[in-house]
Amino acid sequence: RKVHGGNVGRRTWFQSVDDCESAISELPLLGFSVMRSKGHLDTIGILAKVAQDISWKVKNGVIDVKYTYKQFLDRIKVCDEKLGNPPTLKEHQNPAPPVVVNWNPAGPKTTNTKTTSDDPKKTNKSNEPETEPEPNMNYSEANLNGGGENCEEISELKKMSLQALKDLCKERGDKIGGKKEDLIARLMKPRKPEIIIMRARRNEYVPKIPSCNAALMVALHLHHIPGTQGLAKERLMVLAEETGVSKDSMSGDGGFYDGWSGMKDLLRGDPALVKREKGQKFSLTTQPPESSGVAVANALHILAHREGLCTCGNTLE
Repeated sequence: RKVHGGNVGRRTWFQSVDDCESAISELPLLGFSVMRSKGHLDTIGILAKVAQDISWKVKNGVIDVKYTYKQFLDRIKVCDEKLGNPPTLKEHQNPAPPVVVNWNPAGPKTTNTKTTSDDPKKTNKSNEPETEPEPNMNYSEANLNGGGENCEEISELKKMSLQALKDLCKERGDKIGGKKEDLIARLMKPRKPEIIIMRARRNEYVPKIPSCNAALMVALHLHHIPGTQGLAKERLMVLAEETGVSKDSMSGDGGFYDGWSGMKDLLRGDPALVKREKGQKFSLTTQPPESSGVAVANALHILAHREGLCTCGNTLE
C-alpha cells in the first residue's frame, strides 16, 4: 500500500518499467525482500526453495523462531499502523532470499545478473521461435586466427570454400548461414547427438534449445521414471520452469499462449515424443528405443548443458 498505492507490477495500472523499478528499489528500506522471476511458476519454485531453506535453519537452530505464523498475524492485527517505523538497519530487515533468478524487465537484449547461489541460473526468453538468435560465434579469436588449440584443424577449414563449409554444417545439422568465420566456429563445436541430426534430416519435429517444449521434455527426463504414472500438467509446468531450458516463462506473458501451447507438437507424430495417459498424466515415449521420446529428451538434455542452460547440477558427457 505504501508503494504506488499497491499497484506495482499490475499491468492494468500501466506502470512503466522505470516506475516499477524505482518503486521496487524502495522495498528493502521498508523491510521487504525482493525476488525476481520469469513468471508465477518460477516464483512458486523459488518460494519452495526459500521455505525449504528456512525450514532447515529452524530445525538446526540457526533461526530462533518466536511466533508461529498465526501468532504473528494476531499480533499484527492488534498493532496500530502508526506505531513503529520500518527497520533501517540491514540486520533488522527481512533476510534476502537464498535463491534469486536472473530476470531482465527491459527485454531480452540486455542481461541483468543477480544471484546469491553458487550456481547462478541462466534464464532465457522464447517459446518456439522460428529463428533463434545466433549464439556468440567467437569460438576463440586466437583459435580462429590460428594461434590457439586446434589451429591445424582450423587452418584446414579456412582453406575450404564457403560452399564446402556449408555442406559440412548441413551434414551436422547446423545452420548454414553467415560468413566463413561463423561456419568454422560452428564446425569447431561438439557435434549434436545423432538422434537430433537424423530427425532433422527426416523432417521430424525436434524442439529447439532453448524453448518451452524442450524444457517440458527435459523435465520429464529428469523427474519421471519410465513405466510409472506420468506427471500432471501443473507439476510438469513447474518442473519445466526450474530446468532453465526455456527462454520464456512457462506461464506465458499474460496472453492466450503459455509454455503448454506447444505440447500438441510433442503428442503427435509416429512415434510421438510424449504420450498422454489416463487422468491427464504425461510421460515420454519409450518405443522404438532409438527414436523414442526418452532418447530425444536425453539428447536435448545434453544440448542444454552445452549451452549452459540446464540447472539440474548433473555432469554430462
